[in-house]
Amino acid sequence: MIDDEPLIRAGLRAVLESDPDIEVVLERGDGVGVVPAVHGARCDVVLMDVRMPRRSGLDAIADLRAARTPSRLVVLTTFADAEYLRRAVELSVDGYVTKASAPEDIVAAVHAVHSGGAALSPIVARWLLDKAAGPMSRRTDAHAAISRLTARERDVLCSIARGEHNAGIARELFLSEATVKGYVSEVLRKLGVERRVQAAVIAHQAGLL
Repeated sequence: MIDDEPLIRAGLRAVLESDPDIEVVLERGDGVGVVPAVHGARCDVVLMDVRMPRRSGLDAIADLRAARTPSRLVVLTTFADAEYLRRAVELSVDGYVTKASAPEDIVAAVHAVHSGGAALSPIVARWLLDKAAGPMSRRTDAHAAISRLTARERDVLCSIARGEHNAGIARELFLSEATVKGYVSEVLRKLGVERRVQAAVIAHQAGLL
């Protein structure tokens, strides 16, 4: 986890390590040198604050993406700011969670993205409905993208937009996880995106949820 507030880091550590399946292997106070630090710690999931001294969280995420870091990247911030969220989506983050989230929701977000799902706080999902759906041209583009999907692929996309991981989608749609993995790959390919959060944005823009 990367956050400039020591008290926040201490609280997050306590919350995360209350789950026996989560181990905090890295703590940093800013985004400088984040690539070698994350690689060295072999982080599966990185929780990244946005506003930090010297190098912002979003700039640090850009560094990690440029380095093709395999870690899942989650923005964890006080600010449900439209511009922050827009840039985070452009950077293909795996989740965007506010610090106002309940402790159990933060733990659930880590598990969700680690399992291949996406994690969006309710306030962020609300922003997607209120803002990302925005101009008619954007909604039209989203509908055009959705039209390329089969009915089953739309079902999978709706589950992705709700933050479900592959195992959850498999249970929901009575499919094997291997089949779901294939569907997810096809949905992302047809939508022309790399990450589930980007697919979730399109689903909200198209009004699927």
